[in-house]
Amino acid sequence: MTLSSTPEDRAAAAWIIADEIMRERTGGRPRPYGTWREATLKEETLTGNDHVLVKAFAEPVFEAAAVGKKGNHGLAGYVGEWLWYLLTRDRPEDPARAVEILGPPKAAVNDGGGDGLIVYRENGTDRGFSFRLWEMKKYTGEADQPDGAIRRGWMQLGTKGATYLGMLSWGDKLLADDTREFVGSLAEQWVDEEESAGGGVSVALNTTAIPAKAFHLAHEHFSTHKHPGALQGLVVAIDELEGFAHEVRKYVWTAL
Repeated sequence: MTLSSTPEDRAAAAWIIADEIMRERTGGRPRPYGTWREATLKEETLTGNDHVLVKAFAEPVFEAAAVGKKGNHGLAGYVGEWLWYLLTRDRPEDPARAVEILGPPKAAVNDGGGDGLIVYRENGTDRGFSFRLWEMKKYTGEADQPDGAIRRGWMQLGTKGATYLGMLSWGDKLLADDTREFVGSLAEQWVDEEESAGGGVSVALNTTAIPAKAFHLAHEHFSTHKHPGALQGLVVAIDELEGFAHEVRKYVWTAL
């Protein structure tokens, strides 16, 4: 997937991602989300309690946008996670394989656990469901050599996949009985290499670094789960990924 590089489309994409992040973080509540959005569109700086409130939601990952702060704290990787999430969420739905669960990226880039999980309700199959555990990577080099980042993604799934799934808790989720039963056994399905389980790696990179091949060695780095369709991959390319991530951060922090 390649995002358009025109300045207008680039700015629009950055705004969409910033808006989606803040809507998710605030739960879309009128005061924190509405106040942030209105002030951002007017390019105004919030003060008083409104500033304190909105900053509490924007601070993880994005605090480095404040004057005098240095470092991006994994900003490009975090934006890459959101690119995967939004592209996955907004794909046309397959009636035979409807998305049952798709969680947004974690609040902070260094939070523990897997990067992405999607559970499908499979119509016409005995098992009824399937899932894919995704690992997100970034590659900000200019050469078309993201092999190392992709390899690390597959290896991380191979060594940590069961642990990530074991960290999930569904006690606070309102799930149908059959869904609850399925997601309660994700780690079991993973270690048993059942056909319902699979993994994916997504890499965000610069358009100058789009490789001719990306996932042809996946089976060597992630050698379990050999059933058809078990492995998936996604390459998301955008001009100057680091710069684009900073555009997203600028929108998030405009009101602060």
